[in-house]
Amino acid sequence: MFSLVAGIIKFDSSGLRKIENFMKTTKAKIAYTYVGTLAYRGRLLKQISTLQEAGFDCRLICGDWGARPLNKEDYNFPIDIIPTSKKWGGFALFLRELRFGYVAARIIAESDVTHVVSFSLESLLAGALAKRMRPDLKLIFDSNELHLECFVSKVKKFLWAPIQKYCVKKCDVVMHAEENRLKYFKKHHDRTNRLQFLLENFPNYLERKGVGESPASSPIRVLYVGCLGWDRYTRELFDIFRELAPEYSLDLVGPMSPPAFESKFDEHRKSHPAPNVRVLPPIPYPEMENLIRKYHVGIALYKNNNLNNYYCAPNKVYDYLMSGVPVVANDYPGLKRVLEGGEVGACVAEVNLENFRTALEEIRSERRWENITDEVRERYSWEAQTPGFLALFD
Repeated sequence: MFSLVAGIIKFDSSGLRKIENFMKTTKAKIAYTYVGTLAYRGRLLKQISTLQEAGFDCRLICGDWGARPLNKEDYNFPIDIIPTSKKWGGFALFLRELRFGYVAARIIAESDVTHVVSFSLESLLAGALAKRMRPDLKLIFDSNELHLECFVSKVKKFLWAPIQKYCVKKCDVVMHAEENRLKYFKKHHDRTNRLQFLLENFPNYLERKGVGESPASSPIRVLYVGCLGWDRYTRELFDIFRELAPEYSLDLVGPMSPPAFESKFDEHRKSHPAPNVRVLPPIPYPEMENLIRKYHVGIALYKNNNLNNYYCAPNKVYDYLMSGVPVVANDYPGLKRVLEGGEVGACVAEVNLENFRTALEEIRSERRWENITDEVRERYSWEAQTPGFLALFD
């Protein structure tokens, strides 16, 4: 099926463009491709902002899911919207994503862009087909997840595996958000000498404003920020911190889903009250800095139900550290290297009361917030990666 889609796309020399008239400007012109809801993609928006600050022209071709209104006036770069509705999902969505790849590729091929960055596997076909039409394009795949390993459905994995295999062969660079993911991808999906570039989910550097201060008195204020639900240990954290009162308090900040969980969780809170635990609504990402600074310890937890989670690349961990807040997280390889290796947090093998009590006491007794120095915060900043990232577009 896929070979048929690729085979019907042929470059007509009298149609799309003239190769000899290409590259008249010395500065790269970059097109991003993306399928999903743009407002939730901070990593993508941060890349475009960085490139614009460096003087590059950027545009986005977005396969909009329609989950929330996409107002082009809210962004300072041109956006081509190709409706790619999630209605009915499943195979219908897969076909719409194939259509997005074809339509976006034509738009790119007819433009004067020099580079294509395809964000996530769902939009990579657009970049690969564009390069099929215009071999002089430089194609960068932002493999910000281990996509095939994320898929629960065997059918979905069966459909996307040959597409990834075909498209990766067209790439000049594959970017990753975590070092272990990079190594895994290279071993299992791309054993060539193709450049594999590490671009981690670091926040922008913040000037020190009293970060890393010692807790003045009890309770020690602990923060969990992110989605709340069955797979985020929300119920477990509530029960753990009920037992840790009054020495510790916990705020759970974020959206709660699905409705079935919200209903069950509300019942549990009423029957097992915990005055030291609060559930607060989500906040916009720009307000994250001011939120985190109010706390002494942050929590970041992920279920080990696929390799992508095991090799997680959590921006929340680095958001905490940037504000001088030590972190309790799972004992997965990447997290353990950063938190325990740098003594800026503690890891738990299992989410239970005793493990959390031990982790929190370790942070507190060893004053691990003092290890989050300016040097550490600079190392885990977006700006530290910028020179290497920009060099991809020279």
